[in-house]
Amino acid sequence: MKKKTDNTTIRVMTYNIHHGEGMDGHINLDRIATLISSANADLVGLQEVDRHADRSHNLDMIKALAHLTSMHWAFGKNLGLQNGDYGNGILTRFPIVHQENLHYKMVKSSERRGLLQVVIGIKNREIVFMNTHIDHCLDNAESISNVKQIRASANSYDGKPVIISGDFNETPKGQMIKEMELDFINASGAISQPVLTHRSTNLKTQIDYVFTSKDWTIRSIEVLYSLASDHLPLVAEISMDKM
Repeated sequence: MKKKTDNTTIRVMTYNIHHGEGMDGHINLDRIATLISSANADLVGLQEVDRHADRSHNLDMIKALAHLTSMHWAFGKNLGLQNGDYGNGILTRFPIVHQENLHYKMVKSSERRGLLQVVIGIKNREIVFMNTHIDHCLDNAESISNVKQIRASANSYDGKPVIISGDFNETPKGQMIKEMELDFINASGAISQPVLTHRSTNLKTQIDYVFTSKDWTIRSIEVLYSLASDHLPLVAEISMDKM
């Protein structure tokens, strides 16, 4: 892979890791870490992350992946699971200045979901990175409510550049994605061919996305092949002219 030469360029990955369980049924964090490192990712939004849960050998997945990739980490617990915690994680090569986890307002959801947010320092400027996993059972009313909470959170950072990653459990033509595109740039729009990020037997489509505030430029986007999860990681390369 071509090495970055412009340090204002950031590589953002979103990846639902399926609690570390691959298509072969084995839990293996080493191959996930290798994928992150080989992609030269600077910011990584991870969904379906376990901490100390019985089903995943009581591994502290976010700390283990941070160690394997030599990255800073943050975790947002959304619910307890099998004597452990379950939620979203963030890995970043940049120092974390601030972090918080917002739980979405639940109307008909089957389980609690959240929006993990960190402020990171890049070249003496603060950038906001958000990561989420939207419930696949949502109707339009609740999914639009989630978008409103994402929008409100982004606006609360006083004009700081924003990057949003996540498993939105929605296809590109869905109403939620259209609502996101009113306020944010959908990185997948940088290419014309379909982007496939989920490959179950009955769903082969894009449900994972990277969005940015409108002060970013999308340089490229790609999907990486791996058997490490039932999702495929989406990587967007983005840049800002003045940082």
